[in-house]
Amino acid sequence: MSDRVYKCVVVEDEQHTARLMEQYISQMEQLDLEGIFISPLELMNHSSLNEIDIIFLDIQTPNMTGIEFLKSLPVTSQVILTTAYPDYALEGYELNITDYLLKPVDFPRFVKAVNKAIEQITLKAGSEQISAPAEQKSLSKFLMLKVDKKLARVNIDDIIYIKSDWNYLHFYTLKDKYVVLGTMKKIEAKLSEFQFVRIHKSYLINYDFFEYIEGNMVQVNGIKLQVSRNYKQDLINFLKLHNDLD
Repeated sequence: MSDRVYKCVVVEDEQHTARLMEQYISQMEQLDLEGIFISPLELMNHSSLNEIDIIFLDIQTPNMTGIEFLKSLPVTSQVILTTAYPDYALEGYELNITDYLLKPVDFPRFVKAVNKAIEQITLKAGSEQISAPAEQKSLSKFLMLKVDKKLARVNIDDIIYIKSDWNYLHFYTLKDKYVVLGTMKKIEAKLSEFQFVRIHKSYLINYDFFEYIEGNMVQVNGIKLQVSRNYKQDLINFLKLHNDLD
């Protein structure tokens, strides 16, 4: 068994089952519980949804069923359905779920499902390492942005720049504009491994769209943005690093 710790969440509206799942997870050192959610809609607000390894998903939940959630969102996590009705689980297998647990869930069956999920994660990671160049990191190339009541899948390469406005972030992309709740600190950390550079307390730009810097202004994809004094040297250092400039 791998020494890695796997992030998981529970989507369950029955308190008794939720507490039982929490107890089971606490008994497995390989699992780290990120949260318990009453419905998939609550889970959609989770800032790191695409970083979750395993989702324990109840089929019958308020507002949106587990099946509807899987059909509406390209989930990359291993999904283990929980249900009191085995017939519902059959539909889940068409959506590439990992396993299903029949309520009331017993611990040995829970362990078996978790081990199956970990095995799938391990196999997938090995396959990605073989298919990708050795020097290339396996990075998710998209963000899931909660816009109103929808979850939008945004390609990171399409983001021109991001503007911070109090507790809101404005994503300007090649195709559209998205406004979501969030902070510049969190999104900057999330995009730290991509070609993004901070030019102002309110602006984070995609270097792929950088055209030129003149005075205290930067042009990206035909759009002029202000560079603050505090971040100008960081931008210049970034340009030097990526262009072998002295």
